Amino acid sequence: MKNRKFGPAFALALLFGTCFAGINWKAVWLEPRTPILLSVGETQPYKIMGLNGADVRAELTKSQYLKITSSDPGIVEIDQKNAAVIGKRPGHVEIRISFSEATSIVQAFVNGQKPE
Repeated sequence: MKNRKFGPAFALALLFGTCFAGINWKAVWLEPRTPILLSVGETQPYKIMGLNGADVRAELTKSQYLKITSSDPGIVEIDQKNAAVIGKRPGHVEIRISFSEATSIVQAFVNGQKPE
């Protein structure tokens, strides 16, 4: 009974924390909605947005439930902790973004020139 004042707040935090990823997400995308263009050695931040079943937009970039992968990490590496993509060597990859049931694919290109 001593910690009763924390009970309702804790229950709400658990409910909203687990439901956030469990909501029926309809779409997920990279902003801006353009291909990623990098040079070798260049780092570029990214921002991921989503649209849930209630047509509410939310930024998902730092969500623990967001999955973002490169089809070839040797060309473009994903630094999910810092929300950045890194050009490793020249080439073309697909970046796959998934959150709950929503998935999108973004094209990424790395040219051979290092940024000045």
